[in-house]
Amino acid sequence: MRIKELDGLRGVAVLAVIDWHYFPWLPAAGSAYGWLGVDLFFVLSGFLITSILLELREETHYFRIFYLRRALRIFPPYFLGLGIYFAVSIALGQPGTLKMWLGFVFYYSSLIYPPRLVHESLLRMVPVVSSGLTVLWSLSVEEIYYTIWAPIVRFTNMTAFAIVLVAMIVAAPLLRWRLYTPDYFQVLSFYVRMDGLAYGSAVALLVHLRRHAPQSWVVADRIFNWAAILVSTISIVYWLRFDGAPINPRVSLGITFADMSFALITYALIRCSGSNRPWVGVFRMRWLRSIGMVSYSLYLFHMPLLIVSQRLIVPLHLIHRRYAAAASFVGLVLSLAVAYGLWYGMESRILRWKDRKVPSAAHP
Repeated sequence: MRIKELDGLRGVAVLAVIDWHYFPWLPAAGSAYGWLGVDLFFVLSGFLITSILLELREETHYFRIFYLRRALRIFPPYFLGLGIYFAVSIALGQPGTLKMWLGFVFYYSSLIYPPRLVHESLLRMVPVVSSGLTVLWSLSVEEIYYTIWAPIVRFTNMTAFAIVLVAMIVAAPLLRWRLYTPDYFQVLSFYVRMDGLAYGSAVALLVHLRRHAPQSWVVADRIFNWAAILVSTISIVYWLRFDGAPINPRVSLGITFADMSFALITYALIRCSGSNRPWVGVFRMRWLRSIGMVSYSLYLFHMPLLIVSQRLIVPLHLIHRRYAAAASFVGLVLSLAVAYGLWYGMESRILRWKDRKVPSAAHP
């Protein structure tokens, strides 16, 4: 069963990322913290993928069903964008390096350490291409997780499964602290961001266990409710203590607080799904769920479309703040147009075809 509230939460995640990239000129919009929307995406992806894998565990064609359906969902918009960026870079005489392109084609760019080696290559490319490629690090983190996580879920028992999750949740912040540098790039690596996906997987495990005897979880549910309030409050206070920039040395603990908050809120939304509680109803708002529906393409293409918008606005000779506002507005309109165009013209069609050719009761 599809959980509508999680579509709304996905909409919040992509709007936060757009806020980070589009509105740095408007601090009141909270843009300094918008990059944490990626961590919310990680938690949601970890929950979704692990829920699917737990349902598929006994399937004969476990790996074929999972990887083929993931490829049909992720690859078409991704490689469409990659093909466009490559064509533009060739046409403009700034093709980049073979190693850089292979990192994006095979999704291992977030495994390259130090990650500035990738970004130094991007800086030598035309901005509309480099901006589009820059956001793909998070797709690399997710694809690596999907690749290693499917066999772990398939071949381990629940105890070993939980131990692996705890190890990832503990290791990532320690690595963030140990590998910290003042140039921001360390937070773009799989090693230091895998805990967001692991928290989402932990939520999936809780939901899976709870489903068999929900009445026995009444006390635990109350504890989780209070934990969500407490941890979210601590997280907000912690982040407000500094400007939210990911180059701050305290970012390691801050990401941990954020990921825990997102996981607890996600778990609460799942348990309260369909209720008439006002805070739950917010995530069922039609427009927010619609944004969540197209969030994948919106995330993929919003950065290069901002660059295009800025170039379109230049001839108007607007002063700085008006120029920034106009470029942000035009970029948002273009991004939504492209995202909805790709959804109705390509993504939704491929999803329907996928459900016919690779059916799976485990996938909503």
